[in-house]
Amino acid sequence: MNSTLSISQALKGGAIAAFIAAGANNVWSLVANALGATIPAQFVIAVTLASIIPMILGSLVYFLLMKYATRGFTIWMILSIGFTLVSFFPVFNTTQLADGTPTDSTFPLLVGPMHAISGFLAVWGIHRWSK
Repeated sequence: MNSTLSISQALKGGAIAAFIAAGANNVWSLVANALGATIPAQFVIAVTLASIIPMILGSLVYFLLMKYATRGFTIWMILSIGFTLVSFFPVFNTTQLADGTPTDSTFPLLVGPMHAISGFLAVWGIHRWSK
């Protein structure tokens, strides 16, 4: 338990990680496009929101675990790594986007690295920047 961690510190760590993830993921979409990946319409907005919202929610989970669980950091690592791994399932098994747009063979090239970037920043960054 970490009785000194405040919710504002955890949210600060989550916000830093979230904005870095959003920036890195949007830069990756440009790189992936140059490599031949198809970029869906409105993708910048979707990537930005999908990078920020889960990271902020994750920082709240991090706060609760660190504040109230005996082995909060261990639980955080297991949950965040596990969630990152599970997030790769749709990368390789999605045939259409939420709006009904079909995906093509370049979809894993486009979004796979984004899941790795966001996952890494959640696992490492939220903890790092919450201090």
